[in-house]
Amino acid sequence: MSRDKDSDLEQLNAILFPGIDGTGKMYGPLLECLPDWIAPQVMNYPTQRVLSYTELTDDVLRRLPVAGEFIIIAESFAGPLALMLRERVPERVKALVLCGTFLSNPRPWLSIPARWLLRDWMLAMEPNKFLGKVFVTGFEISDAMLAKAISIHKEVSPTVIRHRLYDVFAVDVRTLYKQCPAPMLHLYGEHDHLILKHSAREFQRLRPDVPSVSINGPHYLYQMRPQQCSEQIVAFLQQRGIL
Repeated sequence: MSRDKDSDLEQLNAILFPGIDGTGKMYGPLLECLPDWIAPQVMNYPTQRVLSYTELTDDVLRRLPVAGEFIIIAESFAGPLALMLRERVPERVKALVLCGTFLSNPRPWLSIPARWLLRDWMLAMEPNKFLGKVFVTGFEISDAMLAKAISIHKEVSPTVIRHRLYDVFAVDVRTLYKQCPAPMLHLYGEHDHLILKHSAREFQRLRPDVPSVSINGPHYLYQMRPQQCSEQIVAFLQQRGIL
């Protein structure tokens, strides 16, 4: 377990938003690597109820700690959600870390055919392990972690997943990102084959002042490169004086 040696630092609250499954159960590797002075709270989303990004923002807002400031750590599907939440409680969000995510539809050429072709029975099928490794986890993933990811997939209604994919195809938070005054850090996988490089370039093009850091890893950065992610997050917080 990697922990910071300075135990005198004031606790910094962090809200962690998971990817499209919404369970937060894959955050374990990153939690193991965060320093003791970061106090994490992993949020989750309903697994059997369809909620849009706006409705998810309302749902999360009701479950935030009643008072106090925090940083947001988000991955993939949750990037737009993090920016939407910051807009609702700007005085409470000290910083945002956005990992392997997007500001607008990351695969615009899929939007129309996906609406015609996506079916619940397809999404209910067990994911193909080879394709999962190619697009999401990378080939270094252990059998145990891959089995856990597949079991989590089975917990979420395929209807919920389908509608979240529809929301991904329709989302556009570029204005929120451009106008966000809070410090932000963008992390992305050098070998992310799910969220392609043009999405990373959109972060860089719209806000050249926001650090955009490439990590040698797959889409599953928090799971497969947790130590590197933690180091980047800590360095960012220290550089911005958010301690």
